[in-house]
Formats: sequence, C-alpha cells, structure tokens
Amino acid sequence: MIKVKKNPMVSVLLLTHNQAKYIASCIEGALSQITNFQVEIVIGEDASTDETANICRRYLQKHPGRIKLISSANNIGLNQNFIRSFRFCKGKYIAYLEGDDWWIDRNKLQKQVDILESNPDVSLVHTNCKLYKEEDNRYQNHLIQYEGVCIRERNRGIDGVIAEFEGKQRPMKTSTVCYRRDLMAQILAEDEYLFANPEFPTQDFQLFQEMALKGRFVFLDVDTTVIAHHESLSVSQNPEKRLRFRRGFFKIGLYLIEKYNLPATAAQKWFWRELNYFIDDARVRQDSRTLREVMTDAKDKGYKAPVKQRIKYNIATLFY
Repeated sequence: MIKVKKNPMVSVLLLTHNQAKYIASCIEGALSQITNFQVEIVIGEDASTDETANICRRYLQKHPGRIKLISSANNIGLNQNFIRSFRFCKGKYIAYLEGDDWWIDRNKLQKQVDILESNPDVSLVHTNCKLYKEEDNRYQNHLIQYEGVCIRERNRGIDGVIAEFEGKQRPMKTSTVCYRRDLMAQILAEDEYLFANPEFPTQDFQLFQEMALKGRFVFLDVDTTVIAHHESLSVSQNPEKRLRFRRGFFKIGLYLIEKYNLPATAAQKWFWRELNYFIDDARVRQDSRTLREVMTDAKDKGYKAPVKQRIKYNIATLFY
C-alpha cells in the first residue's frame, strides 16, 4: 500500500454529486496514474442521493493512504464544495477532476508536472480530450480544435482574458487541467466572492481568466481525458435548467468585465454572442423575461446592439 506523504506533489481535486454512473471510472483513472511522485485524491462528495457516496466510501476503504473523502450532511452546492475541498489539498499542484469525467492516459499527471516543474512562468497545463455522448454511446476524439498558438500560451496578462471575451482563445475542459495550488490560494485570498457567489454556477470560466493573469498556459495536444456529455448542470435537456445555468454564466461575465475593466471592443463581442443565445431561448420557450433582464444588464455596461440583433430582440420581446 502506498502511503501519501504529508505534502504530495499533486492533489487530485475531485468534486462529485449524484454521479454514480461515472464515479468509479473517475476514481480508477486517478488511481491508475503512473508517476515518480506522490499523488493524493481529495474527493469532495456533496450529499449525493444516489450511490455516489457509497462508491466513494468503498474506494476510501481500499485506498486509505491515497484518498481523502470530504463529505456533506447536506448539499452545499458546487461553489462551496470546491472551496472547502480545495483547502484540504496539500499538493504543490492541483489536478481538477469532475466526477463524471475520467482520465485515460496513465501518464497525464507526469507529463503536466514535468512541464510545470521546468517552467516557473507556466500557471496551468491542459490537454485535449474525448467527448462521450451518453445518448448514443459514442465517442468523439480530439474534441479541442484550434489553429496556431493561443495568446495565453505566449505570455501572461490581460490580453489572454480579452482573447477569451472576444472568442479567440483555445477551448479548455476543466478535467484536463493541472495548475499551481499556491496561485489558486492567492486567487481565493484576493477575491473569494468570484468562486463563492451562489449565483455563479461554475468555477472554470473564472478560474481560467484568473490563471491567465498569473502565468502562461501550456496545451498538450493528446487525448488524456473523457468528458461525459449527459444530463447535468451545464448540459441539460430541460430548457429552464439550461437557462438558469446560462443566466448565471452571464453574471460571471458581467462581474469580470467590471473587475478587469475590459475594453469596450471585447465586452461588445461577448455581449453579442451571449445575447444571441438569450434571443434564441426566448423564441423557443416563448418567454422573453430573462432576455429583457440581460439586455438591460448589457446596456448598463455600455453595450450597443447591432441593427440585426436589435431587430431580433424587438421581435422576441414583442411577441413573447
């Protein structure tokens, strides 16, 4: 039995809630990593109502020296589960892992740590991945497609954030990333609200922006991870659930536009994309209340909708 040292090199930060179908594969992928350093797996299990908690407990019993299980008597939500579980992590680096994804490259962590150890200016390393579509039991290889070198891979700073808002960044999937724990601790100390606000339904969007300010990124173009596409918080067949998630995502963007004082050109492009989503949503659900709200929010930040979008907006708000 491998005993985890007091300060392992990597903490696998695994968050899960009601993911019994995938959680065993998720944990097995983490346990299977081949490294020349110590790895701990910190599982934040947030009061699941299915078999997720029992499965996690069984793995804890089998691997008590490698796994920490942080449990909840009551559901505390993704935001607080993330913050609480992060504070139990002792590794120099954090490898984030969602409970419905799993690693398929046994050398994933070794590859990422080798880069981080050799490049102190790198804040985060991420990889390509496969997409598993549960509805038709199909895999899509090499999900991330991007030509050239992303600006966030050349240097750190606000230019990488601007690229994100302009839609010019290389896409990223959270379960592929490995980043420096001390930087995340610094980010939380500076602005915990950005991750704790219950109206913000995710951490990855803001995590990537904050990490881009702290250092440059490295991308490994190899499929190390399977991302499961199924009914979940961010991917739902329920239009109301999709809308709530997107509304919360929009609020994160509003907060960051003001926090970083982003240039109007970047904000305009981001608002344009987001408002197109809400216009389509209003038409599908035949309800424009949320559309009106987000347009008001955007205008308050100086957004000026192009003529075609204004026409679409007026039609949606007139009839729905």
